[in-house]
Amino acid sequence: MPTKTLAAMAEMFHPQAQYEFGKPDIAVAYSPIAPQQRMVTSDYKYRLKVNREARSQALNWMNGLVIAIWLLLSFATILSAKANGSAHAMTAQLGLAMLIGTGLMFVAIAICGRAALRAHHQVCELIRLTGDDEDAWKPTFHVIFKHQRDLPDVSRFEALGKWHLSMQNDHGEYFFDLRTNLNEEEIKNALLKMIKQQDFTVMSWLGLFPL
Repeated sequence: MPTKTLAAMAEMFHPQAQYEFGKPDIAVAYSPIAPQQRMVTSDYKYRLKVNREARSQALNWMNGLVIAIWLLLSFATILSAKANGSAHAMTAQLGLAMLIGTGLMFVAIAICGRAALRAHHQVCELIRLTGDDEDAWKPTFHVIFKHQRDLPDVSRFEALGKWHLSMQNDHGEYFFDLRTNLNEEEIKNALLKMIKQQDFTVMSWLGLFPL
């Protein structure tokens, strides 16, 4: 298996012995496994976990570097304002610092962004293979249930996605956010099988709740 996969699954796998090769970058691990567990079909879920973590770290590094460089530039600006010297010299020095800082920001964004994008492509492919899209970004639709005496039981609509009650009023209206990969028409058709059309409204994920 890849060495990074071994590191991700070590907590669950509990290897008793392992060996990592330099070329190619693979590892071998040994662990007591019951006979019915000895068939390993794939390591997709472990690779998905690893790539999600790699993407998160790359984005965190990018944000951290950009903020750090921005703070250094701000500090340099404050120092130049307090320094004694000709205005021309200070302007030239500050302009050079800004140019270097901006260049470093672009380098940090390019390097970390490329790493994050590479991991993101792997995440998208592994989500397709595993079907595990729990942590994946999904559009949030707004569903309004009308003419309700009590809080609607959205557990019967779990197949549509993840529901979250955002607000309600005294007119029997309940406003829900629905995170799903379905489109607006598919949501409406699914709800129509269980409730009347006049009792709900589905708003586009680009829409807003009425004020």
